[in-house]
Amino acid sequence: MSAPSRRAFTAGVTGLCVGMALDACSSHAPPSPYSGQLRTVALAAALENQAVSAYQTVDAALRAGKFGPAIPALAAFVRSAMAHHVQHAATWNAILRAAHKPTIGGAPLSGNAQLLSDLGSASEVGAVVSAIQHLEIQAAQTYTAAISGLTGSGPAISAAATIAPVEAMHAAALGYAFNGQSAVAEFVGTGSAISVTALTV
Repeated sequence: MSAPSRRAFTAGVTGLCVGMALDACSSHAPPSPYSGQLRTVALAAALENQAVSAYQTVDAALRAGKFGPAIPALAAFVRSAMAHHVQHAATWNAILRAAHKPTIGGAPLSGNAQLLSDLGSASEVGAVVSAIQHLEIQAAQTYTAAISGLTGSGPAISAAATIAPVEAMHAAALGYAFNGQSAVAEFVGTGSAISVTALTV
């Protein structure tokens, strides 16, 4: 075998090995610790953490006067809703902990980084209100849709049934305060529910 042929052969084998290694990594990724109903619970915890992060971003912008003169009503709502979401995340994570599964400490959701980027770059309060209201609607409707599939899981059903109305009330309060009218009933449904495929763990 000539020298050029040996080099070509070596390069080819090296490329094949690298390709096989990459393929092995992609096809043998660690399995998710969440399956079945617990995947829905993990999604719910992630949604709550996402809401907390979103409200923290908005709170920081309000404190910095990014949107102009202080807006006391919005500032008070943001801090109150954020506290609720912290409690809700703890509720969902308690269910995971009881099932001996890892708790969700962040927001492993597709699109989360883009959401926070959009909130951080928003220059008008209307855009911010619309974004956080959308998060509330998604959460409320995701939990409403999940109830029928959480059979046999009393704590999860109770959490979904208890938390969904609170998120709907958040959405309604934002609509009333900044759009002039809004009713909780407008946000009861499942059309904006998020699938567990949005969960990235």
